[in-house]
Amino acid sequence: MKNKEILNLFEKALNLQKQGDFIQASNIYKDLIKNKFQNQEVFLNYAAICQYMKKPNDAILLLKEAIKINPNNSIPFFKMGFILNNNGRFYESLPFAKKAIDLNPNLWQGYHNLIKILINLNRPKEAKLEAINAKRLFSNNHLFDCLLGDIHSSTGDFKEARTYYKNAISISPNDEVILYTYANFSVGIGNKKESVNFFNKVLKINPLHSLSFYSLSTIIDTEKDEEIKNKIKKLNLQDFKSNYDRYTILFSKSHISHKLKDFQKSSKFLKEANDLKLKVRPSNIKYLINFSESIKNETSNDRSFDFSKFKNLRDIFIVGLPRSGSTLVESIIGINKDVFNLGENSIFHNTFIESKKSNFHQMDETYSKYAKYFSSKKFTTNKTLSNYMHIPYLLTKLEHSKVIYTFRNPLDNLLSMYRAKFNGSGNEYSSSLIDSANYYMHQFNLMSFYSKKYKENIYFLSYDKLVNNPETEIKKLITWLGFNWDDSYLYPYKSKQGFFTASNVQVRSPINNKSVGGWEKYSKIMREPLNFFNQNNFSLDSFENLID
Repeated sequence: MKNKEILNLFEKALNLQKQGDFIQASNIYKDLIKNKFQNQEVFLNYAAICQYMKKPNDAILLLKEAIKINPNNSIPFFKMGFILNNNGRFYESLPFAKKAIDLNPNLWQGYHNLIKILINLNRPKEAKLEAINAKRLFSNNHLFDCLLGDIHSSTGDFKEARTYYKNAISISPNDEVILYTYANFSVGIGNKKESVNFFNKVLKINPLHSLSFYSLSTIIDTEKDEEIKNKIKKLNLQDFKSNYDRYTILFSKSHISHKLKDFQKSSKFLKEANDLKLKVRPSNIKYLINFSESIKNETSNDRSFDFSKFKNLRDIFIVGLPRSGSTLVESIIGINKDVFNLGENSIFHNTFIESKKSNFHQMDETYSKYAKYFSSKKFTTNKTLSNYMHIPYLLTKLEHSKVIYTFRNPLDNLLSMYRAKFNGSGNEYSSSLIDSANYYMHQFNLMSFYSKKYKENIYFLSYDKLVNNPETEIKKLITWLGFNWDDSYLYPYKSKQGFFTASNVQVRSPINNKSVGGWEKYSKIMREPLNFFNQNNFSLDSFENLID
């Protein structure tokens, strides 16, 4: 290929990429690379397409080649850090993010990326220092105020978080991302009125902001908020371009129908939403089961834990399936002034990766180090539900830990997950009722196995029993934890804690049993998992032997 022909192809690929024809552009970039066209822009542009098309590994390989061509350009380092971070490879992303800033100290995106990586690595103090420095360098960039809001929110300093969010909004009052972030923050700290106001501000800027509609559908009172309710009911799916937006709107319509007690229509919307969601985010059931079984097999030869080695309680892990009552339990324990709720985070994941290098000898010290980044209180709760997979490590490598396993009626649990539009990754199985039923059974069997080995330090807590007889069940839990009793444990909804999970609305209400048996209202769509449980001779009765 002649130089002129190559340059013409490059120009054609650029135009195709700008027009959104990524497949044709990719084919040209491939040909150019085959013909040894060593132009960094080819690799960067092709990597951008791969990133957009959810092919991170291909993008990473292309960026490595881009770095080889010109190792003094900050952009490929920045993009490498960005992609690695977005794909959960936080440790790998850090040196690339730092290198990007070293090469170009004026690249504000580099600082933004570095701060987000430090947040994901559970290093809020370092993230805060970098954000303050970036705010000094880029004083008119509201994104650093927003990040400082995120950091302070994660450490429980909601007053300071609010100040930074508000400042970000004052700098850029029409930024829908900031407004939406602040609206969610308001939900998390229990300020419903303010959150509704800010979600509506987002919709004035972007009338098709699907996530704002969804959030409103979860928090509004259908009797008082008639305008919002009717607006959601009238939304036309065809007005939304992406499948993500469409299934988000379908979930919103389902929530409104549920509140209006039209369960037939709610069921219809739910099925459509989850079927569409599975096309965008396929079920991850096989990975989850295989991974948790691999941990079980890795530790199967370990001797039963010697509980005499257990030191004073420090780390409380709450595990189970989503929507099993874990947030309620977290809110109850968090009433204790000596407890800091870490929420859902990657602290143990990061600890596991770091400690693996030393064969887990330093795991207790490492976990404690990360936890202290957030709070110096005597106790912490960690509500990352997937930690159940690592129970052998939680209870043998950490010297101060106990585990609370929350569970509820299987059909109620499955329905509640099916109705939730989880934003993060890891819960994709919830859009398939059969996969959820399979996962429920898998978790039960695994917890049954671990209960025999580590029973003294695992507490089985039935959500159904808790909401039907709160005082008795809460007293049992508090006694097991070794805390002194206080009647305030009975009223977690009165606390000033922040809750930023799918259950944040429910925990702001007094403990009640309204959701118990709720699956019966959706009996038609729940028939399939019910038959699955029956075929596998599985019922809630199976738990009774464990918890009585």
